[in-house]
Amino acid sequence: MATGDQGNPFTRVMQSLGRSDVYLCLVFMLAILARPALGAAPAYWQHSNPADDQHWLAQAKEAETARDFDRAAQCYTRFLKEHPERTDILQRLGLAYYLSNRFADAIPPLERALELNPSLWGAALFLGISDYRTGRFDSALASLQNALRTKPDLSEARFWLGSTLLALGKNEDAALQLETVPTGSPERIEADYLLAQAYRKAAESFYAQIEKLDADSYRAHQLEAESLAWRGELQKAILEYRKALQRKPDLEGAHREIADLYWEQGAFDRAKNEYEIELRLLPLDDHSHQRLGECWLAQGDTARAIEHLELAVKLNSESIEGYRALGQAWMVRSDFAKAESSLKAAVQRAPSDPINHRLLLELYRQTGRRDLADREHELIQKLTANRKDAGSRESEGGIRPARPE
Repeated sequence: MATGDQGNPFTRVMQSLGRSDVYLCLVFMLAILARPALGAAPAYWQHSNPADDQHWLAQAKEAETARDFDRAAQCYTRFLKEHPERTDILQRLGLAYYLSNRFADAIPPLERALELNPSLWGAALFLGISDYRTGRFDSALASLQNALRTKPDLSEARFWLGSTLLALGKNEDAALQLETVPTGSPERIEADYLLAQAYRKAAESFYAQIEKLDADSYRAHQLEAESLAWRGELQKAILEYRKALQRKPDLEGAHREIADLYWEQGAFDRAKNEYEIELRLLPLDDHSHQRLGECWLAQGDTARAIEHLELAVKLNSESIEGYRALGQAWMVRSDFAKAESSLKAAVQRAPSDPINHRLLLELYRQTGRRDLADREHELIQKLTANRKDAGSRESEGGIRPARPE
């Protein structure tokens, strides 16, 4: 990678491009067609006439179709010798270099295309990404902002702008951009990961400021606990939360956070005790009610479980886990009508989650409704297949900037 600081985690980028990168170019301008038949010799290796301008463009198109982007770049370069100010071809040359992982080579033609036509938001986007991938974060920032001025709803630009701001240490600004990446877009999962990174780094920055003012304040210990928990040092995090509570016994959320850390370690009795303490401080904490409901359900006390779980979903009507656990509690009590209602509520909020469908499948089997059970079984098979397919596509590559560590 063309960068002077290989050790900086912000400047490390993945070494390979996947289908999502190709997808972006498909969306914007390449319009790549199907692959040629296996074993067939590409036409662009046969009988060329370099004097013909259209010959080079036709060869470049065939090379793109065959995903031979190095060859496409050669053809565009030859064409540009006679037509150096063709902005559309300069843009295509930059994209061909980009798809060949030649990010440094992509920058000059994309820059030139934008000099000639500043409205080319596609060129601005891929110039910004190429700048990012070569560690030129200040240049990337300017290019991506340029792309968004021309096309404000460009989610890819928001994603890469957030990534760039994070690399520059502008954590709060990064979070603002990453939050705007639409749900369901190809970049959303990675945006969520980087958003968590931005929040963590912003918290650490605030912690450093608070520590300078009062290193022994309850807030300093609370922020240190959050940082330790993020790094997986759970016991140390619990101790820091305890120190925060010593300085402010009524600190809301601290007992819940301690309970979550115990829960993560499988210490459910300790977690249960902390959730109960949290509810004495904050009686309407839906998360604590949900976890207590799950604890009582595991211990076979369905009456207490239902009491907490019903309150949890009342406080948070979008709680998928709350409705799921409530449905399980009603199933234990053989109240299948209420169980079905709760599980359908969970399915409505998470239609692609196979766990909820499996519980409905079991309910329908227990109540002798074979047709509905068969329908759920088919849905589960489709959802499972879709998840495997999505995982396979992701493993082949995707839109992944350098992940900060």
